[in-house]
Amino acid sequence: MTQPVYKFCGVHSETGLRTAADSKAAYIGFVMAESRRYVSPGLVKEWLEAHPELEKKIVFLFVNETMDTIKEAVQTVRPDVIQLHGSESPQQTAVVKNAFPDIEIWKAIHHEPNSLLALETYFENVDGFVIDAKTKHAWGGSGESFDWSHAGRYIEYGNRQNIPLFIAGGITPDNVQELLDHKPWGIDLSSGLESNGEKDPEKVRQLEKRLCENE
Repeated sequence: MTQPVYKFCGVHSETGLRTAADSKAAYIGFVMAESRRYVSPGLVKEWLEAHPELEKKIVFLFVNETMDTIKEAVQTVRPDVIQLHGSESPQQTAVVKNAFPDIEIWKAIHHEPNSLLALETYFENVDGFVIDAKTKHAWGGSGESFDWSHAGRYIEYGNRQNIPLFIAGGITPDNVQELLDHKPWGIDLSSGLESNGEKDPEKVRQLEKRLCENE
């Protein structure tokens, strides 16, 4: 089996960036929303300029943000991907897509009974999806998983539509195999790779060992 693509999300320190840089992640995500993992576009610019050797795609994550704020962030550092992780409507998502036609737009969908239908309403205006757990206290990065017995339906949709689809929420080196059994195209990792609020190189090593064992 081919290893899933993976995204190293919620980097909020230069130390975390270095850990991500040494990983096999294809994407590094920075949270531009109110969160303990928030980082400013200006700080991201400083870190990236200090590490020109970084060969990862950059993702900026926004939650119900204004276009002015998104534009300001993109002018500071032009990311490869804009991830909309809030309750942005299909219409709002289309506005962002039209404003940045050369940047990939991903939409996070929080797992609920009708979430599979929601994918169809966004499909025409996005370049990828992130399926995350729905919690009362956070839009993401909560460390909570949704019931992965439902993951196969999302993964099948992504494969059928030939669109990148990541599974997120509480993925750790200890439980990742359960998700890998569903053969996801991509996995999105954040709190499951942290110790004391920082990305943990040992947990990254353990996760990548699991991914290699799954080939």
